[in-house]
Formats: sequence, C-alpha cells, structure tokens
Amino acid sequence: MSAIYLGWYREELVACGKVFEAATVLHGMQLAEDEVKVTVEEVLMPFALVPMPTDEVYTVAQAF
Repeated sequence: MSAIYLGWYREELVACGKVFEAATVLHGMQLAEDEVKVTVEEVLMPFALVPMPTDEVYTVAQAF
C-alpha cells in the first residue's frame, strides 16, 4: 500500500492506497507526466479535495 499525498501549498498525507503509474487516461482525460491514477484503500483526511474531481467524487472520502 502506498501513501497518497495531496496539497496545493504543502503536501499532506490524506489516504493510503494503490498507485498505477502505467495508466495514462483517467475518466476519459489524458494524465500529465506528473499525474498518476490511484485507488484509495484507507482514508485519513476525508474532506481533502481530489485534484481531478468528477460529478460523483470531489473529496477523498467519496473516492473510497
């Protein structure tokens, strides 16, 4: 399991999960070189905002 860090001003540990670095498309959008697909397995900060929100998921808790 990998640590998932998010943050605009400083990185904060918000969840633990799996990282899929080989994925290049997420929700029909091309990922940038510095972006990766993740799955959340444990939420540490449920109200942290995800960087690429959808209509269904905009917080880390909703991605769980």
